[in-house]
Amino acid sequence: MKDRALSTLGLWVVVGLVIWVGGFFSVAEQAAFGLLALLVGAAQYEFHQLAARIPGVRKPSPSGIVAGFILLFALFFLANERARANALLIVGALLFGLHLLTLLRRPTEVPALLRRFPTLYGFIYIPFMLAPLVAIARMEDGQLLTRQPIGLYYVIWVVVATKFTDVGGLLIGVPFGKHKVAPTISPAKSWEGSVGGIIISAAASALFAWICVGPLQLPFMTPGKAALMALPLAVLSIPSDLAESVFKRLAGAKDSGATIPGIGGALDLLDSLVLTSPTALILLSYCLDWAKRA
Repeated sequence: MKDRALSTLGLWVVVGLVIWVGGFFSVAEQAAFGLLALLVGAAQYEFHQLAARIPGVRKPSPSGIVAGFILLFALFFLANERARANALLIVGALLFGLHLLTLLRRPTEVPALLRRFPTLYGFIYIPFMLAPLVAIARMEDGQLLTRQPIGLYYVIWVVVATKFTDVGGLLIGVPFGKHKVAPTISPAKSWEGSVGGIIISAAASALFAWICVGPLQLPFMTPGKAALMALPLAVLSIPSDLAESVFKRLAGAKDSGATIPGIGGALDLLDSLVLTSPTALILLSYCLDWAKRA
């Protein structure tokens, strides 16, 4: 746990430095996007390595990673038709999200789509499902892009709400966890830790809104509203994390990689964001007006 805590702290420092230095040179959005693109590419590569170890699955083609970069760059740099692109992202992500949830019911079965089209599967699972983070970063006030990097704060809120669920799960689950959520998939994950993680996620989101976002007067980001809208993200981060555990078990691997001490690889870092990213895009796209009026 010590290595995990130190790595988590180090990662937050890196993110903060990237945004701060980028802001100093007026390229905060571009710097954050570059960091995200690198992590997504690394995570997709790690998934390819995992998939190749699953019986009956061919090693995915590197062309899937190239396609993932193209998708992310297109969303970041092309402003035309962004609303329509966001809608397509949401619909596609919802459908694939439902598929990931079905994995938890049959964790020992290799999905047919993964067996037949491993490259496409990796493209959808990693860059497509995480692409909403790029769309969120390019939002301001729930509308289309302006030149102010306000969307970055929305992205940080999504990451805080998602990752602090995992942090809370460890803090509460390790000493108090007795009832397992999915013992055949992730024996360490408990219901007590999950509930504690959701509560800590809401608290961290409220604290983030109070410290970082409130002074900027961003839409909806009062502490109470930030905590309320963090709840569905916290809940969905749990099956999102479990879905990656299914793939690792099918591949006979403990972690997706070994680049981050105590955490594993880039995919282990991003796994819980797979379901929360599209959910956050829905919340920010369609619930923002309600939140501003409430």
